[in-house]
Amino acid sequence: MLKWFSILCSMMYVLATTNAGEVLKVPMFVEHFMEYHGSFSEFVMEHYDNHKEDSDWDTDQKLPFINPPIVLTVHAQLPELSFEIKKPKEITVSKKSSIYKEKDFSNQYLSQIFQPPRLS
Repeated sequence: MLKWFSILCSMMYVLATTNAGEVLKVPMFVEHFMEYHGSFSEFVMEHYDNHKEDSDWDTDQKLPFINPPIVLTVHAQLPELSFEIKKPKEITVSKKSSIYKEKDFSNQYLSQIFQPPRLS
């Protein structure tokens, strides 16, 4: 029972939100073609290729895919990408003399892992 209910709901959703509902108008297409005096290709060309208003205009508008409903319209707007290349700032490096000299340290640090920085 649940399976059939889900199938019914799915079919209703598909028919309501897509152009698949136009298939339900096929009997009107067949009926209108039976009334038409001419070949099938002439019928299709007359009704689906820049159809002009005539005496049976109301019936013609009920044919499938003549006026398909606009079911889903998606409006998407891409963000505007703007960027500015800025001029790089000048970096000035001043070479200051250090406070200490290597001669100020004793050699006992040489045997340890942690040693003070040295001037080259």
